[in-house]
Amino acid sequence: MQNIMDKCIKLFVICGTQKFPFSRLVKALNGLVEQGICLPSEIVMQSQTNYVTPLFETYALLPVAEFEHHLSEAEVVVTHAGVNSIITCMRMQKPLLIVPRQKAYGEHVDNHQVEIAKLMEDKFGVTVDYDLSHFLQSIETAKEKRYKPWVSYRAGLLDAIRRDLDSFF
Repeated sequence: MQNIMDKCIKLFVICGTQKFPFSRLVKALNGLVEQGICLPSEIVMQSQTNYVTPLFETYALLPVAEFEHHLSEAEVVVTHAGVNSIITCMRMQKPLLIVPRQKAYGEHVDNHQVEIAKLMEDKFGVTVDYDLSHFLQSIETAKEKRYKPWVSYRAGLLDAIRRDLDSFF
C-alpha cells in the first residue's frame, strides 16, 4: 500500500468541518473520475459528511502534517468559501478554486459563503465556481490564473489597538 504522504495529487479539496453535505461538489468530482480526467488517487478530499459516495479518497479529518502536505503538493486546491481555507491557500499562493456552499442546496444555513466568494473574486481575482456547470474549465482557469496576493493587516490592527489601550492607562 502506498504511503499517503508519497502521493502526487491533482486536486486537494477542502470542505471544512460542516455537518452539511456538499453533494454538488462530490458529484462534480466524481464526474472527473468517471470521464477519466482524474484517477481516483489524484483527488483527495477533506470532508465531514458525504451523502453521495465519492469515487476518490476522502477523509473526515486529516492530521495537520498530511493536510499541509496535500495542500503544498496539489496542482489546484478546491475549497468551500471558508475564510481560513481561502487565506491559507492565498498565503501559499496556491492555484485556488472556491466553490461556495449554498443554502438553496442544503449546504449551509445561509449564503454567507457566496458573499465571501464574491468578495474574494472581486477584490483579489480568485476563481469562483458558483454552479459547477463548467467545473473542469474552472479548475483549468484556477490552475493558470494569478490572483492578487493576500496582505494581512493584523499587525497594524494590533498596534492600533495597543496604542488605544495604552492611551487609557
